[in-house]
Amino acid sequence: MQFSPELIQKNVPLKTLVTFKLGGPAEYFYTADNSESLSAAVEWARQQKMPLFILGGGSNLVVSDAGLEGLVIHNRCMEINSVDAEKHQISISSGYDFEYLVELAQRNGLAGVESFAGIPGSIGGAIYGNAGAYGRCIADVLIDARVLCPDGSIQTVDNSFFGFDYRTSRLKTDPHIILSARFQLETGNADEIKAKMDDIVAQRHSKHPPYEIGCAGSFFKNLPPLPGEDRRRAAGAVLEQAGAKKMSCGGASVFEKHANFIINTGNATASDVKNLAAMLKDKVKKEFGIELCEEVLYVGRWPAAQAAGHNR
Repeated sequence: MQFSPELIQKNVPLKTLVTFKLGGPAEYFYTADNSESLSAAVEWARQQKMPLFILGGGSNLVVSDAGLEGLVIHNRCMEINSVDAEKHQISISSGYDFEYLVELAQRNGLAGVESFAGIPGSIGGAIYGNAGAYGRCIADVLIDARVLCPDGSIQTVDNSFFGFDYRTSRLKTDPHIILSARFQLETGNADEIKAKMDDIVAQRHSKHPPYEIGCAGSFFKNLPPLPGEDRRRAAGAVLEQAGAKKMSCGGASVFEKHANFIINTGNATASDVKNLAAMLKDKVKKEFGIELCEEVLYVGRWPAAQAAGHNR
């Protein structure tokens, strides 16, 4: 569908579009189902000098109770979806679910992304935050991507453009928007890949909150490795040692099976979540001298007292 300002909605609730199931409305809201309409909506917002936020799968976000100013574009672009069996590559639009890439690779006997099974969110969001699990991240398989640049041009940029690091990328400070991406995989056995995916999903289900419970995913980043070690330390283990599983604030509570998940028990506000996160950070700092850093993003309009430590 082509973009038209008449298609923009006002005061659209976002809590049904984010996995935390909380937060206020978008002042203006538009769903883009192709890159052309997304680009046109971005240009319209810029002409209006209006704040802009691209919403993908809605995970990894805490939307403020006051909602978001300006235009929220829901990226549902799905026009590109192709497999190059000879080169072992997949090209895919940024609005697809991250899980779809994992399933598409498996069906075509391509290995390299099965460790991402069960991670929520969109392709664009996964690149934005360099999503990953079990020692692998999206930076390991991304070849290049088509991006909408701040000047309105569309360019293809390679992996190095994104400056990937642990759970972050250049996109967090530089407003380029992912339109599609190309991934390099390797040949594999579809049945073996499926078995590994099933095992990973089963592990997730055993310790992560069920999908029907409001949650943004892992709340804090894992900690740098200790001297002489290669693997990062699990933030959940440190939180559990600090007694986090007994902590709550309003309708927000630490998940009983994994201390690095804050859940919405049914009536949580974004302020409940942010306040609980502050309590957890203070407790870990006092007990262990460790500074926890959020993996989730706080977005929207926050009270001045909370905005001081606001991590966009």
